[in-house]
Parts: sequence; C-alpha cells; structure tokens
Amino acid sequence: MAKPTHSDWHEAFHWGFGRGFWYMDPLDETKDLAPDELLWSPMPGIHCALWHVGHIAHRERFHIAVLLEGRPEDEVIPARFGIFGCGIGFPSADMLLEAVGSVEDVKAWVREVRRQSHAFIDSLDEKDFNRLPASSFEGNSIARVLMQTIGHTGVHIGRIQLLRAMMKNGAARE
Repeated sequence: MAKPTHSDWHEAFHWGFGRGFWYMDPLDETKDLAPDELLWSPMPGIHCALWHVGHIAHRERFHIAVLLEGRPEDEVIPARFGIFGCGIGFPSADMLLEAVGSVEDVKAWVREVRRQSHAFIDSLDEKDFNRLPASSFEGNSIARVLMQTIGHTGVHIGRIQLLRAMMKNGAARE
C-alpha cells in the first residue's frame, strides 16, 4: 500500500494536534511545571493539571482508535490510564499517582498517544477525511471527529492555563 500524499487536510490536522500549534500540545504547555505543580489543585473537586493532560490523551485515543478505527477501548487505553476518562469524578493527586505510577509515566503515555494520532493522520488518503467510518459516533466524518478532538483539547489546555494562573496568584492550596 502506497503512503498517502500529504494534503492541506493532513497539514491542518497535524498542526491542530500540536505540530506547529504550540497551544495544542499538553506536554509543551506544562513543560515548565514541576511534578508537585502538575498535581496541585486549589480545592477538592477541581482537577489538577496532570489530570487534564492525561484526559486530553485519553479522549484523543478514544476518539481516534475507538470511534474512527473501531477498536475496543480496553485494547487501546491501558487500564491504569482509565482514571483520565469521563465519569471518574475528581480523583485526588494521590489517587492519580496510585493509578498511573508517576508523572513521567503519564508524560510517556501522552507522547505515545500523540505519536499514534499523527500516524493515523498520515495513514489517511485525502478522500478519507470525508468518509463516515462504521464506528463513528453520531455518523460524523473522520474530519469532524478530528476537529472535535482538537476543540476538546483546547478546552482542557485553557483549564491548565487557569490552574497555572491560580498558582502564580497564590490561590488556596488543597
């Protein structure tokens, strides 16, 4: 199978998944935060920055591997990273670390998820972006699911920025 030719679609989605658009890379956005800062929350019921980083990767992997590729969730999201999924509640920093191992383990997983996302984009022919995969949620095209994933990432990057501002301005600590 020949490798697809890169089109404007490819370039736009690579950009939206952090190659060139710094805002969309959760690891770039948090690279200057120490582990204790990544785990900081101003109060119970507010996710720490590390949760947002992991959640971005969890949903990105779910959207691409499950919704677009039709793969089973338990095969593409390791169980220990399930804590970053929807409906989990508000795990404390201790609960996060108990589930995932370490901040570095989360960062390594996020890098791998992003690598897989870019590989998926590279695997597409230009006509694929308008295709409706059988496993797609609500009959959305590949392009639409990828755009929704990018939008979702932006929301959580904004929350990471809010937490950073709260820390800088001396908000109460959990």
